[in-house]
Amino acid sequence: MRADRQQAVLNAALALVDAGLPVTISALTARSGVSNGSIYHHFGSRAGVFEALYGDSFAHCVAAMTPALALGDTEKVVRGVVVRYLDWVAENPGRARFLYAAPLTADPVAKAAAFAPIAQWFAARAAEGSVRPFPLWALDPVVMGPAHECARRYLLGVLDLAEARDPVADAVWGVVAPLG
Repeated sequence: MRADRQQAVLNAALALVDAGLPVTISALTARSGVSNGSIYHHFGSRAGVFEALYGDSFAHCVAAMTPALALGDTEKVVRGVVVRYLDWVAENPGRARFLYAAPLTADPVAKAAAFAPIAQWFAARAAEGSVRPFPLWALDPVVMGPAHECARRYLLGVLDLAEARDPVADAVWGVVAPLG
C-alpha cells in the first residue's frame, strides 16, 4: 500500500505540472487522496516530491532505452537507443517536459545508477574501438544532444518526432562512429 500512496502522489504532481498548476502540498493531497502527513512522511517536503518524480521519470526513460542494448550490432544499438528515447518522449510528454524543466534536484548517485547500463555499454564499446572514444560525461550533452534538441522542439509543438527519428539516429551515429 505504501508504494501505491507514493505513486499516487507522483501521479498527482505530474498531472499538476502538466496542467500548469502550482504543485502545493494541499493540491497534492486533493488530487492524490493521500494525507498531508503521508506526503511529508514519504517525501519529506514538496522538494522531495519533485526529486522523487524526477528519479521516477528518469528511470522510466532509461528503462525504455535499455532494450536497445540487446540489438547486437553497435550501429543498430546506437540508433535504437536514440529511437527508443524519442519514442518514449512522444509517449510520455508530461514526464519528458518535467525532466527538461525540473531543477536538477535529482540524486546524482541514483541518476548515475539508473543510467549505468547505457553508460557501461558505451564505455565498453569505446574501449574495444567500435565507437569513438569520448568521456562518459559527454554521453548526455554531446552524443544525445541532437535527440534532446529534437525532443524539446517536439514538446514545444514545432517538430514531428516521426520525421526526426531516422535523421537524429543518423546524427548520433555520426558522432560516435569510429574514425576511419
